[in-house]
Parts: sequence; C-alpha cells; structure tokens
Amino acid sequence: MGSRSVLSIFFILFLSGCSLLPTRIVNEVGMIQGVGYDLAGEGEIEGTVAYPVFKNKGSTTEVKSVSGYSSKEIREKLNNETQLRLVSGQLRLALYGESLAESGISDFIDTLNRDPFIGSIVQLAIVDGETKELMNLNKYQSENISIYLQEMLDQNMEFGTLPKTNLQTFLFQLFQTGQDAYLPLIKNVNGTIRITGLAVFKDDSFITSIPREDIFMFKTLLKKNKNNGTQAFMLENGDKVVLETLYSNPKYKIKMVQGKPEFSIHLKMKTKLQEFASSEKKKHAFDRKKYQDKVEKELEKKALHFINRLKEEQVDPLGLGAKYREHDRAFDEQQWKMQYPDVKVSIKANVEIEQTGTIN
Repeated sequence: MGSRSVLSIFFILFLSGCSLLPTRIVNEVGMIQGVGYDLAGEGEIEGTVAYPVFKNKGSTTEVKSVSGYSSKEIREKLNNETQLRLVSGQLRLALYGESLAESGISDFIDTLNRDPFIGSIVQLAIVDGETKELMNLNKYQSENISIYLQEMLDQNMEFGTLPKTNLQTFLFQLFQTGQDAYLPLIKNVNGTIRITGLAVFKDDSFITSIPREDIFMFKTLLKKNKNNGTQAFMLENGDKVVLETLYSNPKYKIKMVQGKPEFSIHLKMKTKLQEFASSEKKKHAFDRKKYQDKVEKELEKKALHFINRLKEEQVDPLGLGAKYREHDRAFDEQQWKMQYPDVKVSIKANVEIEQTGTIN
C-alpha cells in the first residue's frame, strides 16, 4: 500500500473518530464556578452556586440557592430548578459560612477532594456572615462573582500579605500533625467584599481568627517568601517607616532544655523604603543603618507578641509542632499540646533597607 493511501486512511479514521468523542457544549450545561454553604434550619445545609449562562448577546451569571442534608442532595435539587445540567468541571471557589465552619467542614472538603472533575487549586475561604448574602451582593451583579473573588484572593497571595492557600494546601494542613490549618476570612462590609483576616482551625473547625493587621507578620514568620506586601512600622520616637518586602526568610532552630523544646527564629528580610515620615516634620537624609536597627527591634517585639497570642489561644498555624516533630523522632503529640502554651520562643531579625535620595 502506498504512502498516499495510508495517509488517506489515517485522515478518514481521524475525522470519523472525532464524531465519536464525547462533547460538552458550554451553552448546554451550567459550569459551576463558585459554591457556598451555610447552616440552615433543622440540620439542613443551604447551598449556593454561581454559574455563567451564555446568550446571544454575551453571558450573565446565575446565582441560585437551595437547602438539603448533603451537598449531593443540594446538587440534585438545583438541577431540578435549572434549565441547564449543572457540572463542577470549572469550579474555582468554595466558600463556607462562619457558623457552618465552626461546626466543621471536613465533609465538604472531602466531597471536593473526591470529585475527579475538580482540581486541587480551587480557592477556599471562610465568610464572616453568610455565603448566600455575599454571593448575591448588588455591587457584583454585573461581575462573575466566583472569578472576581478567586482573582482577588490570588493577587493578594501573589503580591500582598495573604499567605498562599487552596484546596491542596488546606488538605495537607488538615491532616498534618503539629500544625493547625488556616484559610482567608472575607466579609461583606457595607456592600463591598473585603479580606478581613485569616480563619484558624482546630481540627476541621473554625476556632479563631488572625486579624488583617497581623497577616503580614504571619506570612513573614511562616516560610520563605519573595513578596510579603507593604508594611508600616510606627517607631517609639513617633517616626513612621513604610517598607515593601522584597524577600523574607525565617529560619527555625530547636534545642532541648530539660526535656522541653526551645525555638529560636532568625528572620532575614530584604526591603525597599516606600515612605518615611519623621516625627520632627522636616526633610533630612534617611539614616539607613539607624532605621534598620529600629525596624529590627520593632519587628522582633511584634513577632514575639504575635506568637504569644497564638500560644494563649492554643492554635499553631505556624506549625511549631510540625517543626519539633521533624527534629525529634520521640515526638509525642499529647505531650506537645501540653507544652505548647509555655514553649520558649526567641526572635532575631536582620532587616536590610534599600533606598536612595532624600525622604520627607
């Protein structure tokens, strides 16, 4: 058989094979891009979904809510009310209301994890309030609310103070011994959606939060980062120094003292001066060495205060327990839980500030 005949047969098989492949036309299904869950009455859960509907003149976003006893039942009820069959292949965002999160969200996370059509980089967040109300805010009616929120979280993780989280990282933290999981906390503030902090979990239940003003410190102490956003330091003499973090790297060391672990953290930061306001209210050259020392002392004080607050609340989102477990093969989880509130932690900061010119 000649090469031309073989090529002809190949194209015939290829073209006929295309018609046998399963197809899913976007205007024939509802591609769920965002879901939200809230507690409802009598043990039920209220589920809210957002999905685009494509029309001749463009697309709109539909937001629908129903109640049921499981996410599967909620999906079935929603399909009974929609003109399009709802599928989860484009899910970008999963939200959980505060009351629901306090009662535990492992069943909902497990459902996402078991769905073969859902990727591991789906963004998760806790809503201070109800997800249904937030997903139906008037201000975002012309937006695709799911994509808007996903991109808002993504850009704050990439360029701001928010640590990176998603379905994959949350699952890892949830099942890791010696670390408590965390997720972004968002809220409807007078009709505008804002990131207000981090929700911290004990097991799978939302137990406390890290306020927005402390997220920078948390991300800085968590692990090495190239960008932690911008932070203002108000110094004891009244001067204000605003720094953009270009690089940060916390290194943890553990030593055993009388059978108990002690942690020392060496925090190295490379920053860029964005703003300087002297309490003397006059222009002068910025004394880099002087203010590096002052920022280091302020950073050490704030970091220690932050860690002590976590210990008081008996939550460990920084994963000190996990670090101790890696250090000591004889790690005992129950013993560590008793030691944690009183564990000794010391911090040494090394801050480098880049700047040029005269600053007000």
